[in-house]
Amino acid sequence: MFEWLIREGGLVLSWWLLVTLAGLAAWPLLMRLLGGLPDRGYTLARAAGLLLVAFVYWLLAILGFLRNTTGGMLLAWLIVLGIGVAAYLRGPRIDWRAWWRSNRGIVIAAEIVFFSLFLLWTAVRAHQNGLLATEKPMELAFISATMRSGTFPPNDPWMAGYAISYYYFGYVITAMLALLSGVASTVAFNLMIALLFALTGLTAFGVVANLVRAASSGTRAGPAIATGLFAAVLIAIMGNYQVPLIEIPYETGVAAPGYLEAIDSEERLAPRAVPANSPEEWDYWWFFRAARVLNDRNLDGSRNEVIDEFPQFSFLLADVHPHVLALPFAVLALGLALNVVLSRRRPSGAETVLYGVMLGGLVFLNTWDGPIYIAVLIGADGLRRLMGNGRGRLSGADVRGMALLGAAVAGIAILAYLPFLLSFRSQLGGALPNVMHPTSFVQFFIMFGPLLLLLAAWLAVESWRARAQMNWKLGLQGALLILGVLLAVMFALTVVGYILPDVRGVALGFVEGSGGWGAVLPQLLSKRLTHIFTTLALVIGLVVVIARLFPRLPRGSAFAHDDERRVVRYSASAGFALLLVGAGLMLTLTPEYVYLRDNFGMRMNTVFKFYYQAWVLWGIAAAFGAYAVLGGAADRTSTPLRAAYSTYAVFVVGLGLIYPVLGVHYRTQIETGRAAGFNAEPLTLDGGPDSATPSDYQATLCLGQLVQGDDVTVASAVGGSYDVRNPATGLSGRLVGLPNLLNWPGHQSQWRGATYSAVAGTREQDIDQLYSDSGWPAVQAIIARYGIDFIFFGEAERAKYGSESETRLLQWLPIACESGSSRYFRADLPPASITTPVG
Repeated sequence: MFEWLIREGGLVLSWWLLVTLAGLAAWPLLMRLLGGLPDRGYTLARAAGLLLVAFVYWLLAILGFLRNTTGGMLLAWLIVLGIGVAAYLRGPRIDWRAWWRSNRGIVIAAEIVFFSLFLLWTAVRAHQNGLLATEKPMELAFISATMRSGTFPPNDPWMAGYAISYYYFGYVITAMLALLSGVASTVAFNLMIALLFALTGLTAFGVVANLVRAASSGTRAGPAIATGLFAAVLIAIMGNYQVPLIEIPYETGVAAPGYLEAIDSEERLAPRAVPANSPEEWDYWWFFRAARVLNDRNLDGSRNEVIDEFPQFSFLLADVHPHVLALPFAVLALGLALNVVLSRRRPSGAETVLYGVMLGGLVFLNTWDGPIYIAVLIGADGLRRLMGNGRGRLSGADVRGMALLGAAVAGIAILAYLPFLLSFRSQLGGALPNVMHPTSFVQFFIMFGPLLLLLAAWLAVESWRARAQMNWKLGLQGALLILGVLLAVMFALTVVGYILPDVRGVALGFVEGSGGWGAVLPQLLSKRLTHIFTTLALVIGLVVVIARLFPRLPRGSAFAHDDERRVVRYSASAGFALLLVGAGLMLTLTPEYVYLRDNFGMRMNTVFKFYYQAWVLWGIAAAFGAYAVLGGAADRTSTPLRAAYSTYAVFVVGLGLIYPVLGVHYRTQIETGRAAGFNAEPLTLDGGPDSATPSDYQATLCLGQLVQGDDVTVASAVGGSYDVRNPATGLSGRLVGLPNLLNWPGHQSQWRGATYSAVAGTREQDIDQLYSDSGWPAVQAIIARYGIDFIFFGEAERAKYGSESETRLLQWLPIACESGSSRYFRADLPPASITTPVG
């Protein structure tokens, strides 16, 4: 470990410095525009700065004012700094000494949190730097392509001649840091996972520390620091209850008869035939099952896959996927929403622009997140208005004001990222009814158990404290109205779906295959009644949230200007936390009845995207709830209750921490063979050498050095999605960002939606012919048709097409790069694109 720090510690420090400089560039702007936050945005500055610098850089590059170079990146940093300084100088003077006295504890704690989390996860990734499993090859290819592309949008590394058709902003951020620090994409990949882990923890710490300081008038830093640390644990580190409630009973064989069958989680329906004596003997990749707790059973007993990821799973799996790339910026969006509430006034024009650019960045990072956090921001403005008038109700003018703010933020977001939106092709195609798959409450509890238990305790205490103000009637009416709307939408979509053949086949095709509505309806009603507890729990949560946010009116109340009759008596921080609880309840209740249509034709992605954000929302609220229960609120909690809650919270969170403790040990020690002494390789953040055979890897690096730019086309064997080990495919795109003619067609069809067939054409068949045809004229025609510059023959091509294909290529074409038995043949490469002849 010490040797690794000496060898690669400079890489860690370089990324820490780059992100810190981005934060410093944005901080003057945040100081001026996030004045509602007690720390004036300091703890959010790194995430905000990284997003703003990348936005300015991307925008200038895609408009043609900059090239994709380090000089352009530095110019973008200076522009953000200049805008921030100009905004700072135009406003009233800030007393820096007073700010430092008030915030020094928070500043020091934030710096320790960020650096410690970053160092911790770089160490984890140095122990387990693999870039092969799941979607890592695709993500690495996007990073490599973005680093090599001269302009934006980047060229698609696996669809030569086309730009990436995906939300690629996160890869721009990664490539920017990689180019500035001078590291290869195979190193940047692992540094980025560690950075996302640290930024998520830091930003969660900042949001909750500001919440606590606002609730306590900013007088004490200790409780704010402690609660902020708790938030970082809840969001970035803690796992769900799959390990204690499913995995341990399964692996050890201690489960009672029928226990696992009753939970009905995929691949965990009965204990192992041979119980494991220790975690070292657990099933391969057991940690993956924590993100597959939910199990949607069809009427015939078959299964639809449902993804229920949470942040710690993402960091442990270490995919640099859009939902992970967006995670710290989603938490940042909550900080912006909190600023709206704490500012206690209508957002200024400059603040609205900032919100639009930031939330528009979420659309570009992970499109589904944008609307969610715009809605949260609108809700925050509603909370501000609610607390401002103190009457417990929103007027028509308030609703119109909220709508105008939402329209302004959405309009700015669309305008700021218009070049991306104009070219983006989404697979989403409306909404579909969920008539068959209600969620089992047991599975729902295992997924969200730690957060549900913490929130339930806080809501119970909050309801008791405010029992005289709780508007149970309005809460029940509001919750039932929301449920009724969802049921009505599900019914309407079912009717429409039954009328439209295209929709009927996707969402309701099972009806005809199961004997028609007469046979199906009783089964559907039975499933709904069996799993009604999930809906009941979520509706009860909505009742409590609404009843607390909108207090009941005193009898005979006429508000006029009588401040003493104000009914909103909770703090802005408590109101904000309640708002987040409500937003999470809506996100988890909606997929019970409606889901968004995509290429999969089921609710898998809707549950995945909505539940992921619910974890973030509930994690922030649960951390603040712990502070409120333990006596941070105006109503002091009794000592016995505080002791009981502390014991309860330690137990609840302790069960959730089993997952990361065992998971990190498994990934870094057991899976790699280090625990058994089978792996003596030095630690490194570079996962490139192990991502292909040595000869394939070296030949590809040679081609990357040989070719300048990315205006080339490489032909290689086409691999299916996730087909990365037997053997690796698409290497020139993956490792050095040079476009392959085609790879991973299944994922390409997801990214490009209805346009895929026209774009891909007969590429896959033509590549097969390229390697298989024994006649040069046919091969030459394919080369000419696609403008192929290089043809690769390595492990994948040898396994798929045999040695005869290689013999023909050796006879027909000169070698551009080779290592061992892996070769890139020159097909029709313009001489100007080659720096040195290789043969």
